[in-house]
Amino acid sequence: MTIYVMLGNLKSSAFEKFDNIEERDKKAKKVIESLGGKMISLFYTFGRYDFVVIMDMPTKESLVKFLAILAKFGTVRTETLETISPDIMYKIAKEV
Repeated sequence: MTIYVMLGNLKSSAFEKFDNIEERDKKAKKVIESLGGKMISLFYTFGRYDFVVIMDMPTKESLVKFLAILAKFGTVRTETLETISPDIMYKIAKEV
């Protein structure tokens, strides 16, 4: 599986139903799990992004499905980063 870091911003529509934010987070976690993934952590942040999600997904296809489902709600804008483990980076560094 691959670890992804999702950076996100809440749109104004997310604040229209702000009182159910915990329920939405639980639904997102369930969707990730239904696709074979795991939400490792979720943090709300100050600054450029409103939240950060770290998740482990089995395939890129499962990630794209999750992002498509998330986009249907229209409440967040995201940027997703695929990670590279330190071990892979160290191996490459020794090879070049």
